[in-house]
Amino acid sequence: MSFEKKVKLWAWLQNPQEMVDADDIAACGARSCRSEFCSAEIHKSEVRREDYLKRKETIFRESSGRGHGAVEDQSAFVFSIDNLTRASTLVLCGPQYASHDQQSLRVATAERGFHLPDGLDGEARKIMEAQFGLYEIMQSAGVPGEDARFILPLYTKTAIQSLWSARELKHLDFMARRGGVLSEVKDTVEQMVEQARSAAPKLMENRGANYEVLSWMPSSQLFARNNLTLSELIGDVGDGSGPVLLSSSKIPMGEEQIRRAVEERDEAELANLKHFHFTYLAHLSLASFHQATRQRSWDQSVEPLRAAVEHSRIYVVPRSVEEKGFGSEFRKLSSRAVGYVAQRLDEPEAYGVLPHSLSVYDLIHINGWNAIHAIGKRTCKMAQWEIRDISQRMAEGIRRVLPELGKYAVPQGKIYGKCPERVPCGECFKKD
Repeated sequence: MSFEKKVKLWAWLQNPQEMVDADDIAACGARSCRSEFCSAEIHKSEVRREDYLKRKETIFRESSGRGHGAVEDQSAFVFSIDNLTRASTLVLCGPQYASHDQQSLRVATAERGFHLPDGLDGEARKIMEAQFGLYEIMQSAGVPGEDARFILPLYTKTAIQSLWSARELKHLDFMARRGGVLSEVKDTVEQMVEQARSAAPKLMENRGANYEVLSWMPSSQLFARNNLTLSELIGDVGDGSGPVLLSSSKIPMGEEQIRRAVEERDEAELANLKHFHFTYLAHLSLASFHQATRQRSWDQSVEPLRAAVEHSRIYVVPRSVEEKGFGSEFRKLSSRAVGYVAQRLDEPEAYGVLPHSLSVYDLIHINGWNAIHAIGKRTCKMAQWEIRDISQRMAEGIRRVLPELGKYAVPQGKIYGKCPERVPCGECFKKD
C-alpha cells in the first residue's frame, strides 16, 4: 500500500451565504477598528463597491502591512494532512498559537512506514528498515506500542489536523525557510501556505512588516544550528539527573487566596496564579518532547538536534524494552542511527533518521496555573510514563519552594474532585 503525503486545506473561515470570503473577515474587521459600524455592516457596503478589491488591498497594506498582527488573527485555516513525517509535526507543533489533533503512536501503529528523501544513501534506508523491524518485533513480544515507538525515526509517517491563524501560519512559513530544516518539512509547510494563499490571497501576502520575527511569540527551534544560551546552561547544570529548578518567583498571594482560586474555582484569583513562575532545565526523549510541545501548555526552548548529536546525548530506553530483553539491541540501533547523523551534521536530510529515543535538553517555564492544570494532567497515572515522571519531579520542586501552591500540584482527579478518564485507576481517591 502506498502512503503518499496529502496536504489538504480542509476548512477556512468564510460565509458564502453573505458573500464573505476569507479575505473579507480580516479586512472588514480591520475597517471596523476605525468606524462607527460593525464589521458585518461594513461588509454589506464594501461588497457592493466597484473598487471593492482595490480597497481590500489598501486596508491590508495599511493594517497587517504595517505590522498590526491582530488583523491576521481574525482568519483561520484548518488543514487535514496525511502521511507527513513526525519531523514535520515537530515543527508544526512549535508555534504556541496554533492547535493540533495528531495521530498518537501510543495507540495507533506505525503502519504508514517512513519517508526516504532523495540524497540519502542506502545506509539510511537500512537503518530505518531496522528501526521498523525492531519496532514490530518488540510489539509482537508484548512491548507496549507507546514504548516500542521510541526506536522509530523522525521520518516515520503520521497524520494530523492542524488549525492556524494567518499570522501564525506566516510564522510557520518563516521557520520552514530557515537553514537546517528538512526538505520534507519545507514541502509540508509550502503546501499549507500555498493553499491558504489561494483561499485568501490578499490576507496571506508577504508585506514585509507582517513577516517581522520580533512580532511572533518565539517558538522552540529544534532544527537550529545552535542555541548558545541553552548550551551554557547545560554545561553548568545539565547533569542528567532530572528536571533542575533554575528559578522561581511569586506575587504576594496568601494561602487562603490560593485555596479560593483552586477549591472554589475563583477565576479572578486563578488569573493571579499566572504571575507565579518556575523555570526548569529537563532532559527528555524526542517522543516526550513532541507530546509536551503539541499540548502547548509549557513555554519551551529546546536544545537543537545538532547539539544533542554532537554531545552524544543519552537514549531513553523504556523499562518494558529492558524487561523483554531488547535493551542491548535497542541501544545498539539507537547508536547506529545517531552515529550516521554525527557523520553528516551539515546535511539536514540526515536528521530524519534520528530515533525518538534520543534525549534533548528542554528549558521549560510554567506558571502557577500550569502547576495545577498541566501538571495535574501529566501526573495522572494514565499519562505517558516519561512525561509523568518529569512532571512529578517538577511538582516536587514547586512543593519545596512554595508549599501553599505545591500541595495542588497533584494528579488531576485530586484537583477536580472526580476522574475525567474513561477507566479511572482509583489512585486519586485512596486514603493516605
